[in-house]
Amino acid sequence: MKKIEFYKMSFDMDRIDETNKNGEQTIYAETTNMDEYEDEEVKKGFFENTIFSKKEIKRWPEICFYYSSHISDNESEYLLNVKRWPIVHSKVMTAFKKAEINGIRWYPIKLIDIETQKENNDYFVMQIMNVIDAFDMEKSKFKYNAKYDFYTFIPEETYLNVDVCRKYDIFRCDKSLAALYVSDKIKSMVQSNNWRGFYFYPQQ
Repeated sequence: MKKIEFYKMSFDMDRIDETNKNGEQTIYAETTNMDEYEDEEVKKGFFENTIFSKKEIKRWPEICFYYSSHISDNESEYLLNVKRWPIVHSKVMTAFKKAEINGIRWYPIKLIDIETQKENNDYFVMQIMNVIDAFDMEKSKFKYNAKYDFYTFIPEETYLNVDVCRKYDIFRCDKSLAALYVSDKIKSMVQSNNWRGFYFYPQQ
C-alpha cells in the first residue's frame, strides 16, 4: 500500500458530539472583534481573509476571540473558532519552531472569557506563507471560472504533485488558498503529543 505523505488539516469537528457526551467539551471561541477592524489596506468586515492570503500583514491589530467558561473552560491545542482560523496553543508553536517547521508567521490573539473577563494569551494564529503550485492538474478534477480566475476542486478527485509538495511540511495551494496541507511529520508530532482538536484527511 502506498504510504500517505500529506494530509489536509483542520479542526476535528467530529469531536464536538463526542465531547458533549462525555463531558470533555473544549472551548469554542464563538465571537470575535475582527469584523470591526479596518485600516487603509483592509475594508471593514474583510480582515478575516488576510490570514488566508499570501500578503504580509505589516500591522497586526489586537484581535480578540470570546468564549464562555460557563459552557467550557477546557483548552485544546487547536482552538475551535467562529472564523475557522488555524489557531493553535503556544506549546504547538514552540514545538513547530523547535522542529524547524518553516513558512509560518505567528500572530497573537487574545482569548477572553465573557463570564470573568479573564484573558488567555496562550494562542496564536498561523499565517502559512508556503503558497505553492501544489496540485497535479492533469490528474485532478476541477472547474475553472475564467472571469474571476477561480478554481473549484472536487475533493475526492484532487491530487497533489508530490515532487513539489515534498519540499514543505505545511503549505497551501495557490489555486485554492482555504485548505491547509501538512506532512506526515506534523501529523506524527500532533499524535505523539496527544494534542487535541486536530483532524487529518489523507490526501492523494
